[in-house]
Amino acid sequence: MYIRQSNTEELMFRLLKMALHEQSFSGMEWPSYSDEDWKACYRLAAKHGVMAVAWDGIQLLPAELQPSRPIKLSWSVAVKNYEERYERYCRTAAELSGFYAGHGITMMQIKGVGLSSYYPIPSHREGGDIDIYTYSADHALMSDKEANTLADNLMKDMGIDVENEHGKHSNFIYKNISIENHKSFLDIMTNPAAVMMNDLLLKIMDPQNTPLCDGKYNILTPSASFNALFLSVHAGQHYCSGLRVHHLFDWACMLKKHGLPLSQEITDRKLLRFIYSLTHICNELLGTSVEVHVDEGFSAEVYYQIMNPRFSGEAPKNKIAVFVYKTAKLFYNNYKQSKILNKSFYKVLWNSIEFHIRRPDTIFTV
Repeated sequence: MYIRQSNTEELMFRLLKMALHEQSFSGMEWPSYSDEDWKACYRLAAKHGVMAVAWDGIQLLPAELQPSRPIKLSWSVAVKNYEERYERYCRTAAELSGFYAGHGITMMQIKGVGLSSYYPIPSHREGGDIDIYTYSADHALMSDKEANTLADNLMKDMGIDVENEHGKHSNFIYKNISIENHKSFLDIMTNPAAVMMNDLLLKIMDPQNTPLCDGKYNILTPSASFNALFLSVHAGQHYCSGLRVHHLFDWACMLKKHGLPLSQEITDRKLLRFIYSLTHICNELLGTSVEVHVDEGFSAEVYYQIMNPRFSGEAPKNKIAVFVYKTAKLFYNNYKQSKILNKSFYKVLWNSIEFHIRRPDTIFTV
């Protein structure tokens, strides 16, 4: 696959590949990198949510090839913060799960700390929101929809604000951590094909108990087949804005642990091409070995979108320029995403208009 990489990108991916496979350095060719190269690598890895994993790669290098002591010291402090945050996220997820269980609600963790079990060092996966799916533990008492609504109402009873601006999930802050309580897994409002895929995700989620933090906590996580479909569609939704290397590393960790556990019911050609491209990039740059049919040109385009997304620079300040910028971004993103997902542009456009009508303060902000 022909991919142009900067020296910084090449260094970062070398470290990530070593960390993924826990490779000890055994005389492999290693260029000489300056302090500025290492600082640039740190900044890039932090931007893409893989700073702690890159650190794991550094630990596998001989001392003479590692960055200077001051750089390592600041890097290690940042990794320590990752680890402490991870512990807090695991504790909070387990606590919230137990609270809901006491009210007849089952909570399954999607993405997030649940995927950390795929990582060589779980606490080195970047944490963001905690994404959950809540449903009924006993359908004789209440339906899944009733349980999901009750989960939000229980938060409100505790004095916690619950926002419901997004069609597929609500948002609230619990123990200073942002929680997304999903009503559906995918954006079924703008993507017609997502309705069928969402039904498939419900069918194959097969929740299983997953220990975290060396068994200190336990949560429910979905099956590998669920993750293969959900992660790929989620990455597709973030394809033009927000798709980062940590999404790619999640995918590589899944490939290493489970191969490519795709349900045979996934037949969408666009999505499959994207899935195969993600897999091919991981094979080429992160050392996974899952054979797939490849569109090399599209794979290179996917990599470019991850590393150099359009509209990622400084946004304009003038109100008219902001409006033009946001309109151009909406059309561009829809065009790019249409190569992966069969979304309805008219619904996307209407949802954007409807949101800005409700929140006029956002019209001229980026």
